[in-house]
Amino acid sequence: MKSGLAILFAASLGIQPLPQPDGPLEPSVQNEVDHAVALGERWLAAHGNAARSASAPYQAAVAGRPPYQGDLFATNGLTRDRIAIKLISSQRAGGWWLVETNAAPTRLALDILKGL
Repeated sequence: MKSGLAILFAASLGIQPLPQPDGPLEPSVQNEVDHAVALGERWLAAHGNAARSASAPYQAAVAGRPPYQGDLFATNGLTRDRIAIKLISSQRAGGWWLVETNAAPTRLALDILKGL
């Protein structure tokens, strides 16, 4: 009887509650989010103005088109942890997202990550 209680007690120590969809991020995911935000902000500080001027011809070419109404990073319907993992895994080694010559996707990704 005592050994059965000891086994039950030992097994309960390893059980962790399941993460809630609207709860805080898991510590390991939060650590990666903080690192991605720091890397992205560092890239924006170094390249943000240059990327903005390099993307000016592209922005002028699409000025007559309607604004993009979709989900740029395809995060609709995902939990906070899944959104964080998706954005972190799509960040480039230099700290930017999608296009190195356009700072807008990087700013958007940073806003999303900071909002998690």
